[in-house]
Amino acid sequence: MCWFLLRFELSARTESLTSCPIASVMETLNFQPIMHPLIAAAAVAGLLAMLLVGPSFAKLPGNRRFVLTALRVAAISLIALAIFRPGCISNIEKKQSALLLFLIDDSRSMELPHRADQSQRWAALKQMIVDNSNKFQALKDQEIDVRFFAFNNQVAPLELDGPIPKLAVLPTGTETDIGTALLKTSRDVRDQRLIGVVLATDGMQNANETEIELMDAVSLLVDQEIPLWGVPFGLPADVGQLADIAVTNLADQHAVFVKNRLSVKSTIVSRGFANQNVMVQLFVSSKDNVEEVLVDTKYVTPQQAYEEQQVEFSYIPDTPGRFRLAVRAEGMPNEVALRNNELPSFLTVYDGGLRVLYFEGNLGWEQSFLRRTIPTAAQGIELEFVPIYKSTRDKWPAASLKGFFEDNTIDVFIIGDLDSRALFRAKEQETYLRLLEQRVAAGKGLLMLGGYHSFGPGLYGQTPLADVLPIIMTDGERQEFDRDIRKDLHIERAIKLRPTKDHFLTRIDEDPDPRARWAKLPPLVGANLFQGIKDTADVLLESETGQPILVAGNYGAGRVISFAGDSTWRWWTHDYEAEYKRFWRQILLWLAFRDGRSNDNVWIDLAQRRFQPQSQVAFTTGARNATGQPLIDATFDARLIAPDGTEHMISVSKRGDLSTAQLDKEWLTQPGVFTIRVEGNVNSEKIGKTEVEFVIFDQDKEKANPAADPQLLARMSDQTKSFGGRAVVPEELGTLLDEIASNPPEMKIMVPQKWQLGQTAIDGSLFLILFVGLISVEWGLRKKWGLV
Repeated sequence: MCWFLLRFELSARTESLTSCPIASVMETLNFQPIMHPLIAAAAVAGLLAMLLVGPSFAKLPGNRRFVLTALRVAAISLIALAIFRPGCISNIEKKQSALLLFLIDDSRSMELPHRADQSQRWAALKQMIVDNSNKFQALKDQEIDVRFFAFNNQVAPLELDGPIPKLAVLPTGTETDIGTALLKTSRDVRDQRLIGVVLATDGMQNANETEIELMDAVSLLVDQEIPLWGVPFGLPADVGQLADIAVTNLADQHAVFVKNRLSVKSTIVSRGFANQNVMVQLFVSSKDNVEEVLVDTKYVTPQQAYEEQQVEFSYIPDTPGRFRLAVRAEGMPNEVALRNNELPSFLTVYDGGLRVLYFEGNLGWEQSFLRRTIPTAAQGIELEFVPIYKSTRDKWPAASLKGFFEDNTIDVFIIGDLDSRALFRAKEQETYLRLLEQRVAAGKGLLMLGGYHSFGPGLYGQTPLADVLPIIMTDGERQEFDRDIRKDLHIERAIKLRPTKDHFLTRIDEDPDPRARWAKLPPLVGANLFQGIKDTADVLLESETGQPILVAGNYGAGRVISFAGDSTWRWWTHDYEAEYKRFWRQILLWLAFRDGRSNDNVWIDLAQRRFQPQSQVAFTTGARNATGQPLIDATFDARLIAPDGTEHMISVSKRGDLSTAQLDKEWLTQPGVFTIRVEGNVNSEKIGKTEVEFVIFDQDKEKANPAADPQLLARMSDQTKSFGGRAVVPEELGTLLDEIASNPPEMKIMVPQKWQLGQTAIDGSLFLILFVGLISVEWGLRKKWGLV
């Protein structure tokens, strides 16, 4: 029935049409018939033809016939109007105000130098505004409304003092979020005539959490064809005119054994101090002795205007305990960003060294890299490597191994790809693994690595280690020597690892997301396929399809790890040496209870120890009994002690045998060392307490880097180049404002107003009254004249 919508339009550009109820500049007469136009015309013609039919029983005088005919023609005309529904569209000319947004960056980075003469960015911006006050007045005179907004990680309108805004003496914003400023200001004026956006900033986008990505915000302007004019302040980093020293790449926590040498490495980034000596020092302090002690001094001499140099400090602690470290570079002449001259860290000094015993039956690449790594994983680690060759299996178990298992000074046992028959023979030689089981139960650590003769394939399920290892092994997993490798016992494909949770063993870098770095590591070439996991075990690493790879657990007072892989050496060879070393270092420290969870009943696991103000800080806590088993029914009272002594009670939530807590960001505003203190209770009886320190380090990202990013503003502005957008140096702002004033946008718009017969109640009512009136008068006259 599309013909119901057919429209006839008659256009006329006149000053007015008396047939249209609205005076307008341009009017269009149109029709919207309620039926097909041909049918409508035929119906009207039929009605008109009926006028020729008169009464057969009486003759009318001419004047009476004329009156009735006129009344009927009028009625038919109304019917025709109802069928064709005439109307008109009037375009009314209206004046519209134009709007120019002016966004001003008031974050603290605007206090940094604007030019090589050390002029301040904020002062330069304020002077630019004042110098162009007459230009802003000229825009106002042309009814172009200039609205000024200040932004950092928030956006706020600025009060005006005449045509220009009132600006603070100094900027105070904490973070720069350019994208959100563009989004919010342009979104709030989307129903107005926005002719452009002026963005005055140094271009340093420092916000951690943004409502919109920067280039996505620019795309919104592009979609609306709104030009962006970026006004940059400050010098870029590559001009060689910015003087700055920064300390970077310092680990947030270190561990060493007492009277062993600690190596502390950091990077010194120098800009603008070529051929000058820069003094860098390492300081040590503690909670009980907050006065810093200088323990080492180094000097670096940059050879170029911009240079990064690694500095390595040496320190031998003589007492165990927990300490604070600080690497500090001496401030240099003309240096303006001093907040980045220092980085804090923490040091745990353990009492005594760490002895590791490593049994291996496969002299492949994995053992080769591990033997190099273990002694250097942390200062004070002593490795005893014992290879056992399958060619000597007729003499297994060798009597010479007895002394290793009787040595109570060994802290961690490692068993590589070694068949259990090298260490155990039922009813004949069970002593070795019985002693190992006892050592682990008493508090030692045990690590078993993957291989063709590890775990179940190596018949460990038939030894005392069946109860010790955190995995389930079955009798049917046997792998005989000199037989084809059973593929059903292994994952024979490339395996990408992913952590199942944030844990000390899965943190291989400082990224808040523990999965990010794991996703980049080369895959393992294969792994053992575990038949099952014990209920008390914890799967920490798994394959991309969910097979468990690293399983940790407790046995008695000791700790145990089953690692199904045997090709982590590929990480080292693919340029992930640091991640490889950290992974194995943390394996050893965790097994030896040197991970911050001491042998105390109550422990705290804190992912990192250095945070920015108002960061998200979360920790895990738990408790063990005397044999090392987790206390499921333990409850915890936790509190946060701020640097000024203020205390906050922390809400701890239960999750299995662990408890987790998250600190309120508002508690973490002041810089300094904070302490988390946890007390454990079982049935209202105190079972122990512990504490851990971390630092809120206000490096002030806004002022840590003196460089600006004018290239970013140029790229943003170029996105709107086709609409007139471009980057404008502060000295050229007046020229830009003159261009806008001399070429004002079209301020008049045509607003269409439509009228159609019957679209309002008044139209319908008047039509009905008129039609009924005509019919009634016609019928009354015919009755009066004796025609009915």
